[in-house]
Amino acid sequence: MRFSVVPEKNRSTFSMEPSTSNEKPLRVYKNLPVWVVEDHNDVLQHIYHAIASRHLPFSGMTMLHFDSHPDLQIATDMDADIVFNKAQLLSELSIENWIMPALYAGHMDHVIWVKPPWADQLPEGTRHVSVGKHKETGKLRVSWPDVYFLSDILYAPLDKLQNAKSVTIDTVTMETNILEASSFPNVAKSDIKSDLVSRSNDGYLPDTKRSKLDTEDGRECERNVELNKEKDSGNWCLQHTTIGQSPNDKETENKGDLDISARAGVPESTNEKSESTTECRADGDHLESMSKAADVKGHLEVISKLMGSSKPFILDVDLDFFSTKNPFKDVYTKEQLHLLEDLYSFTPPVDDTADALDHCQQKRAAQLHELESALKACWDGTEPLCAIDDKKLTKVRSLVSSLQATPPPDDTLDAELIHMAGLTCDDTGELPHHVSTQEEIDSLIGAMKVLLSRLPKPSIVTISRSSHDDYCPPNQVESIQSKVLQMLESVYGSINVHKDYETLQQ
Repeated sequence: MRFSVVPEKNRSTFSMEPSTSNEKPLRVYKNLPVWVVEDHNDVLQHIYHAIASRHLPFSGMTMLHFDSHPDLQIATDMDADIVFNKAQLLSELSIENWIMPALYAGHMDHVIWVKPPWADQLPEGTRHVSVGKHKETGKLRVSWPDVYFLSDILYAPLDKLQNAKSVTIDTVTMETNILEASSFPNVAKSDIKSDLVSRSNDGYLPDTKRSKLDTEDGRECERNVELNKEKDSGNWCLQHTTIGQSPNDKETENKGDLDISARAGVPESTNEKSESTTECRADGDHLESMSKAADVKGHLEVISKLMGSSKPFILDVDLDFFSTKNPFKDVYTKEQLHLLEDLYSFTPPVDDTADALDHCQQKRAAQLHELESALKACWDGTEPLCAIDDKKLTKVRSLVSSLQATPPPDDTLDAELIHMAGLTCDDTGELPHHVSTQEEIDSLIGAMKVLLSRLPKPSIVTISRSSHDDYCPPNQVESIQSKVLQMLESVYGSINVHKDYETLQQ
């Protein structure tokens, strides 16, 4: 697994345990650092370095995370204690599972996942959950019984976790005047995507009330939602929603609003540009037109409320937020993908009781173990070591035969990679796929600019290109990156861009 390495001379000795001495004031960067990496998990080392140098606090941070994917998975076999061994942790992380370890370590306690309208892996809203060490297995687990976690055997009730950290996870959709969730009918089409339980004794505490703000034509629609009765919770329209606000709170909210844009740290004018940003000076007219074209609906108020006024936060952007591919569509044929979907089909629990959830996890674990064993055996031309249904084995053999007869261009497939692909192809929904037009990309960048201009200045910015694995289309990544850097400079003034991926390529 590839990950970036900070040169030895730039490394700080960093203990993963909090200091017991009096906290010193945080240091402030002269110019806002922007770390650009290729693989998203590589941003974590730069975040840890900023903690070690006291530019970020050790604990209690918020991350504003723009991405087409939540990246909130956990490596199924990851021991929770690895989180406190920095070198080992960084060597074992991957692009989909780098955030949860930082939550368990306590460095962050709030993640706001801002997603484009074509992404739907998690339902919108606020969730208060716990991340901790499983008392029996020692593995890292989370107390959120959403299918996103259940299908990968990552759920555990709070009473089975030790050293549990309470965290808040918000999911918000960013829509523009040309990109609306209603344009993507496959998003959240199934009630299987709904949260399965809302019991507080599991450490899973969703907000139970939410209300729409005034719509553009002046109409006001309000509703209370009981999450355990909602049949389409994955399809909530949050474009005019204030999370956690009851209808009666609206007048109070309006009276208590703060002018967050006054604290955004946006200079009125600046002639000073760092050397590293010379190539990304903004075309002011173009950025202005993007902002005007970006009708950002009602989520500005939502995220402004979520961010608060003084808490340090990390701005994290995956460039696949603006345009996204499902790379498996280029590797597998439709027939092969259908076989994977059939083999890895996930059966949700029959109800929200502890027994049903436990049975669901055990059954899923057995299913995945059987498939992994069968794939390896069929790929190697041997017999599976564990028992598997004859019909399933026939399908596995058919899949392997098809893949070996028509290997992908790079011919890198093996049983492990096929199994990993299967985990993304179960019937809880395929990976997001929407290759955006330039107009759509510009509208999202404009919407982000408007939003960031109204928020406090972040302590650090991290950007992932995600082009080597084709999640961000390689033919678009350079253009998107250039425009995003231009936008950041227009909002924050001088920025210090570190292109970490270029160092790795040398």
